[in-house]
Amino acid sequence: MAFLVWLMKKERLVGIIMSIIISAVMGVVSATLVIRNNPEAVRYTPVEMLYITNIALSIVIGVIVSLVIPFGKIGAMLARKANANPPGIKFFAINAIPISVGNTLIISIVMSLYGVISARMKLPAEALSHLPPFAVMWLGSWMRLLLPTLLISYVLSVLLSPLITRLLGVKGPGPKRPE
Repeated sequence: MAFLVWLMKKERLVGIIMSIIISAVMGVVSATLVIRNNPEAVRYTPVEMLYITNIALSIVIGVIVSLVIPFGKIGAMLARKANANPPGIKFFAINAIPISVGNTLIISIVMSLYGVISARMKLPAEALSHLPPFAVMWLGSWMRLLLPTLLISYVLSVLLSPLITRLLGVKGPGPKRPE
């Protein structure tokens, strides 16, 4: 019961909802980049499965990360230090940095790792001998995924934060009171 109360806090719900939406889009981007950068991938995995697995994995990772790391609190702290208050654009632009950067780093690392491992598992031994080493493939895959997902994540975070907080009725800290 205590876990449900903890989970249902409005601020936490904002993080979970944003994480689900952003992660789903990141999964779509990830699958699209795999298909674009590696047309051979669809030879071993149907396109639909690439999208489904990438979206599902991305959402699961995103939700877990949002439950473990308090990106909302970190973002609010950064915004407060920059004297940015909701509902201002400056607040949402600064507040979006931790969730977009943190989620993107973690999700893209795991997604690229998963993609490289699953691709290597499906290839015959002969094909594996012509591939670069695992670490090189993983880092290359991650680098191709990082920038597009970071940009998309940040833009979505800035756009969705005000909307979701308003829909859930989350009140911001408001302006600083003179002491």
